[in-house]
Amino acid sequence: MINTILAFIIVALSIAGMGIGLILKKKPLSPSCGGVYLSKGESCDVCGKVKD
Repeated sequence: MINTILAFIIVALSIAGMGIGLILKKKPLSPSCGGVYLSKGESCDVCGKVKD
C-alpha cells in the first residue's frame, strides 16, 4: 500500500513540476517537427527539413 501511495505522490509531483515550468516559461506548447503541421514546401523551424 505504501508503494502505491509513494508512486502516486511522485507522479503528481512530476506533473505539477512540468505544469509550473510551462507556466513560468510563458511559452505555448509547440508541435513536433514535421508531420501534419507543415504544408507542402514548408520547412521545419527546428531541423530545417522540407516537406515534399
